[in-house]
Amino acid sequence: MQLAAARLPARSPSVVAQHADALLLILLGVPTAAIDWQIALTWALPAWVPAAGVCLVAALIVTMLIRPGAKSLATAAAVAVLYALPVAGAILRWHVVASPRALIGDGAYQTQLAGDFVLHGVDPYGADYGRAGLASAPWGESFPSPALHHLVTWPGQFLLPLPLQALSRLLFGWWDERVFLLVAAVAIWFLLGALFPGIPGRMAAVALFLIPGHSLLAVLGDNDLPVVALLLAALLAAQRRRFLLMGLLLGCAIATKQHALLAVPLIVVFAAVRGADRRTITRAAAAGTVALAAALLPFVVWDGAAFVRDTVIFLVGGGNEAYPINGFGLSAILLSARVIHGARDAFPFVLLEILAALVVWLVGWRWLRRGAAIPEVLVLLGLVFTSVLFVSRYFHDTHLLLGAELVLAGLAARRLRPA
Repeated sequence: MQLAAARLPARSPSVVAQHADALLLILLGVPTAAIDWQIALTWALPAWVPAAGVCLVAALIVTMLIRPGAKSLATAAAVAVLYALPVAGAILRWHVVASPRALIGDGAYQTQLAGDFVLHGVDPYGADYGRAGLASAPWGESFPSPALHHLVTWPGQFLLPLPLQALSRLLFGWWDERVFLLVAAVAIWFLLGALFPGIPGRMAAVALFLIPGHSLLAVLGDNDLPVVALLLAALLAAQRRRFLLMGLLLGCAIATKQHALLAVPLIVVFAAVRGADRRTITRAAAAGTVALAAALLPFVVWDGAAFVRDTVIFLVGGGNEAYPINGFGLSAILLSARVIHGARDAFPFVLLEILAALVVWLVGWRWLRRGAAIPEVLVLLGLVFTSVLFVSRYFHDTHLLLGAELVLAGLAARRLRPA
């Protein structure tokens, strides 16, 4: 009887699997490059400038194909050219080109102004952002920007960049919120690499940053990046069973943007599958509550009425103190169908948001308890953000982007396994 059998040769990865990151970069890089080209033309830059960028990206993609060892650096450089370079150009343009309009989006500009208010000892909630300069920010709606007199986000949004903002003002005399957003983008890049080592991480990062239209929004200031970075950091902490740190990061995420609360049940289920028991989760929740309270309480004490009016009543109320229905979500559909008669009328959107969240949480619980994988968590995060924000008072392109980039990053990380 023959005891030794010839070993079957290991199956080599398919060409698609070997170069999946390069192929995805081509697939998403082409439309992103076309958008960047239009941005350059709008800025009246010479045609050779975007052409040089396209040639550089093409050279980087060729490098990825012929030198696999250089993939990480080449991918990062290509995304920097297609995503970060237009943002850097937008920052430079605002500070060197005289213009009657602020060359920055109203969301990023308001965050920057809120930080300035704090540095000057002024409560950012209830402050007059119109007089501070926000009225000059781009605004395409038929009604005045709601941000002129209301700051709807919680304090983490302007507290996180505050040290860098203070240092920049001290050293250079100016600050641009998009500098911090680029820092958050770098953090997201490394977090995705830590969550998904190798090709899946590069694919997830390419999908997140180069989803068509992202660079167009980023030049105005994609202020969802900080909360995405915090949620990814919490997910990484849960993956490594550092559950107390996970709780702290989730508390910071909620303190930055309220809708980060939607991510908590999904990440907690993932943590439970990773071995967190009830006592551990309770301790993590306590840590997150402390972090949240530390960010919120100073402003509640400062002027609780203004804080509640800006961050609660304005979002869920009716009448003059309500955020006007706009965008292209369910609220806009109901307004067009005359189910809702006025843009500031009260409507139980909160109940619809709760129902949408419960549906995704239930699906996520049933899905993740069978064996949680981080790509599935990202997909579920994207779905819960998109579904809940779609049935809120307003649903904008930034909200669609937030959900789509997380879903696409999760799907990209589940690349085809080698044959």
